[in-house]
Amino acid sequence: MKLINIVCSGDFHAQIDLDLINSLNNPLFTYVRKKYHGGYFHISHGKATIYASGKYIIYGLKNIEDINPSFDELCEFLSPHIDVSEVTPPKIQNIVGMERFPQEIDLNKIVNSMQFEQCEYEPEQFPGLIIHLKDCTALIFKSGKVILPGGKSIEGLERCWNHLKGKILNVLSG
Repeated sequence: MKLINIVCSGDFHAQIDLDLINSLNNPLFTYVRKKYHGGYFHISHGKATIYASGKYIIYGLKNIEDINPSFDELCEFLSPHIDVSEVTPPKIQNIVGMERFPQEIDLNKIVNSMQFEQCEYEPEQFPGLIIHLKDCTALIFKSGKVILPGGKSIEGLERCWNHLKGKILNVLSG
């Protein structure tokens, strides 16, 4: 499974003066109060949004192994302004994966043949079939591409994919 995005968040447990940090003119930090109430910090593997309340979100990661180095980089950047010993480590909020069927998918056939409780297909509104599963949501496109947002773990995403793949290949072969 290819990971497209990992989002995690936590708390610095301190107020952060975004105007002060912005005044230091670090090229990796952007804060425009009139546009958004959070500051953006570019880290090696993604980005982080930092809020004055002390909350943070790290996103754009492609590997679970990138979470801790990205978090460490963010803490190092803010260490002159906060007590890093008080920081809550990042917790995964969302993992988005991508898979692909080896052929085009007849979405109408899937909708008519499968008994998913949480299934949405409105091709006039969105070109994909949306199936809500236990551990994630699946967006299935005619091309065979499947986007799996909403995962909390890679194992959960893989369970969703294997369950979905089995059912859909069974319908397509039958």
